[in-house]
Amino acid sequence: RQICDINWQTCGIGTPVAATGDSTFIHLFLTTNIHHHPPMSFFPSPFFLILLLLTAPERSQSLIPHFFIAASSTTVRGAKYGPANNSTIPLARDAATIVSVRPPIDAPKRTWKRAWDIQKSMLPLLHVTDETNPPNSDLCLACLWWKALSGNDDSSPVFDDGLSYDMLPRLTRTVVSRKVRRFYPRLHHANVEIRTAYLDRLVREMAAKAAGKRKGRVRLISIGSGYDLRSIRMNLEGVVDEATELDREDVVEAKGKMMERLMRRRKGALKETSLPRLIEVDLNDIDEFTKVLREILGRDNGYYMTNIFLFEGVMIYLNESVPSNLLKICADVLNEMKCEDSYLCFADRLENVPGGDEALGREELGRNGWELIDWLPKPGLARHMGAAQWLADNRIIV
Repeated sequence: RQICDINWQTCGIGTPVAATGDSTFIHLFLTTNIHHHPPMSFFPSPFFLILLLLTAPERSQSLIPHFFIAASSTTVRGAKYGPANNSTIPLARDAATIVSVRPPIDAPKRTWKRAWDIQKSMLPLLHVTDETNPPNSDLCLACLWWKALSGNDDSSPVFDDGLSYDMLPRLTRTVVSRKVRRFYPRLHHANVEIRTAYLDRLVREMAAKAAGKRKGRVRLISIGSGYDLRSIRMNLEGVVDEATELDREDVVEAKGKMMERLMRRRKGALKETSLPRLIEVDLNDIDEFTKVLREILGRDNGYYMTNIFLFEGVMIYLNESVPSNLLKICADVLNEMKCEDSYLCFADRLENVPGGDEALGREELGRNGWELIDWLPKPGLARHMGAAQWLADNRIIV
């Protein structure tokens, strides 16, 4: 306890958990780890310290010291947004309400940065025993941990019954287990939960549109999907019939190994047919992307196929002009392959749209062969969320 107190005070995150009256939580965490991991291992002490470094009580902001949670709205991250400030980007709580997600807590920028820095420094330790050795390419590994937190929350619309949790290393994943999840303040994982819920809803809606027009199949094409498991979840729900994911070679290799581990853990409940097809591609290489996309769209096997393209938090890491080019290529190849109904779902950063202006978003998509049909910006890097319908003749809308 003395070591824990020193760590909390040194990092400036808050008071020790025990000081807030959460001794039952300490007992729960220690006994849970001791039960599952015998004394011969180095658990639970190091990972209990990790948990202390990563968390602060969520149940009541009054339990968190003033320097951790801002009392003044003027210092709250994202307070500059919303109609009251003539901003085209709504407040996080407004976007959260629309998708039925509990909003992130009101906290200053330094709190968000501190949480970000701590998790970044802890990721190598969390995966120290992970044989899959996954890279944190463009924060996709951090996102997996955030999604595991939300996926273990049975009150959330993105609850996945521990599917994302089962992608994580056996021992260290305990720090985001169902029993521990509620002790985390709603910061980065809550922001990602908003876009996850929104994209899930869009995919279901676009698939329903396709089902209502003609009997056929729905294919989900996730571009830069990282370690996200939406493809599996949508397949298990019967929303899509097949799924393909494109990402960097190192991410695809690691995800393949992680999905093998997932299959072992869910033996009997998860079949090979539920898994997405993983394809290695450098998204900054336009020619390579075009070639891969032609191959994907040519695999219809005689079925009428509706394609749903999905971008989540990937455009912000691509080279200049590449995001717009990818959108244009998707539309061009759809025309070239004489495809029919196709849709675009995104929670990302469109080029040429600095804020959350819907007119600019519509113009950017129209230039690249897509017609905007839904728009919901939110605070954060991946601030543009929306859906678009492919223009079959690729006409320009401005």
